Amino acid sequence: MFASDRLTIALLRRLRLPGTATAVLTLRHCLVLLCAALAACAGNPLPAPNSIKATYDSAGNVIQVYISNAQMPHDAWLVDANGERYPLALTLVSGPHVNYSEPPSLGLGFGVFGWNVGGGTGVGIPLGTPQPTSVDDQFIASARFAAPADYAQRWPQYRIVADVGPQAVEVPAPAPS
Repeated sequence: MFASDRLTIALLRRLRLPGTATAVLTLRHCLVLLCAALAACAGNPLPAPNSIKATYDSAGNVIQVYISNAQMPHDAWLVDANGERYPLALTLVSGPHVNYSEPPSLGLGFGVFGWNVGGGTGVGIPLGTPQPTSVDDQFIASARFAAPADYAQRWPQYRIVADVGPQAVEVPAPAPS
């Protein structure tokens, strides 16, 4: 049994709660499940390279569009069945860049700790220079906009069109969820 478990059991007894190892294990299991649930919710909203990802939020009646391409997108529209264009205000989220890894470092630290108090300081010296790990050649643009009033009923008739470089890319509008 860990010292932290003994402290937890002592706290549970002080609060007049059953302080058994089972209660501590149940607490640990709950924390692990909570962490797993939060990790499952943390998805990457960015699209795959050279694609468009669109989602519809029925609670706010808004459409979120992400455009990823090697050439910078400069215009985008939501187009209805009659050809009417609703312009989207694109915001550049990311451009082409090189990802680097940090070099290893040598560190020296000094710290003190007591019952519930601790402190310390340290110095690190890098051993080398950052090394490129990958090159991302994608421009990523985003737009979030209010859907037209009839979107929930007529969404299959809408499409999203984006001008990317010399070409136009078209995808179906997202379905209401």
